[in-house]
Amino acid sequence: MKIHLILLDQKVMTVISILFMFIFFNFNTGVCSKLAASADSKITGDDPVDNCYDLSNHTVKFITTEPGVNLEVLDWGGTGEYIVLLTGLGDNAHVFDNFAYQFTDLYHVIGITRRGFGKSSKPEDGYSEEIRVRDYISILDQLNISKATFIGHSIAGGELNYIGTHYQDRVNKLVYLDGWDFGEHKLLAQPPSIDFADSDLASLNSFMAALVRYNGYREPNAAICDTYTWDSDGKITSTISPPEVSQKIVSSSVVTDYSLINAPVLGIFETWTTNTRLPFYHYLDAEKKAEYDKAWDILFEWRARQMTRFKTELKNSRTVEFAECYHYVYINREADCAREIRKFLAE
Repeated sequence: MKIHLILLDQKVMTVISILFMFIFFNFNTGVCSKLAASADSKITGDDPVDNCYDLSNHTVKFITTEPGVNLEVLDWGGTGEYIVLLTGLGDNAHVFDNFAYQFTDLYHVIGITRRGFGKSSKPEDGYSEEIRVRDYISILDQLNISKATFIGHSIAGGELNYIGTHYQDRVNKLVYLDGWDFGEHKLLAQPPSIDFADSDLASLNSFMAALVRYNGYREPNAAICDTYTWDSDGKITSTISPPEVSQKIVSSSVVTDYSLINAPVLGIFETWTTNTRLPFYHYLDAEKKAEYDKAWDILFEWRARQMTRFKTELKNSRTVEFAECYHYVYINREADCAREIRKFLAE
C-alpha cells in the first residue's frame, strides 16, 4: 500500500504550496479510525503503539463551542497577556509542544486544535473561516480571555484575517507564520506528490523518518500520533481526520481586504526563489519533476503577489523572511522566530 500526498493545504498543500501551504496526508483507502493509543502513553516494552508519548508539560481541556462540537485546548501555562496558537491545516495543537515554551516566561500560552483534527470533534460541516473563528472566540469567552495575541501557521492565516477584521476588540497583535490569504491559491494547479513505500509505513519511527526526509521538518511525537492511525502491527494505515475536512477548509478560503485589519502585524515567511523545492522533489522521477517545475512557476508568481499585498495593504505590519524553512518556519528556525516574535510583542 502507498500513501499519497495530496497537497491541499498545509499538510495537503502545506508543504508544497506554501506552500506548501497545504500538505495533509490522504490515503487511497479513505479509511479513518480512532488512534489506537493515547498520546499521553509512555514507551513500554515492544508494543508498537506505545511509541506515542507526550512530554510537554501542558494541561488538556475539551471545550464545547456548539452542540456536539468539543475542541481540544492545550495550556502551557505562563503569566501575563495571552498568546493563542493556531495550527496549519492537518495539524493539531501538539505541533506547538516545543515552540510554546519560547513565550511562557512572559505570556500565558494556549493552543487550539480546530474542529476536524486531532482529538477535537469532526462534524460534517462548520469548516468555513467564519465558523472556525467563532469556535476560537467561544473558547476565549469560556476561559474569560478578553484579548489575546494570535499566532497562526499556514491556513490559520485566513483565520487571523477573519479575527483581525471581525473581532478587532479581541486582538492585541497578530503573527503570521508563513500564513497567507489563500483565497486564490485553491484555484491553482499544485505540484505532484510522492508516494510512501511500504517500508516507510512499517512503523511510527520509520514513518516519522520518511516525513522528515520528504518534508524537511520534524513535528513533536504527540502531534504525529494525533494525526495518523495504525494497525496492531504498528503499520501506519490512515489519517484520523476524514479527507473531506481538509477539502472543505481549503474551498472555504476567501480573499481578504487587508486594509480592514488595524492590529499590529508581524509576518514571518520562508524566502522563495525560482529554485526553491521541497525535499521530496529530489526523489521524484523526471516526469514528475517537470510537472512540479511547471506548477511551481505559477505558485511562485502567486506568492510574490501575496507578499506585495501583505507589505502594502496592511497598515501596521512588518515582515521577516528566512531561507529553507520548508514552510514550518517555527520548527526549522525556532530560535529566529522566537527572537522576532518576542521583539515584536515587546514593542
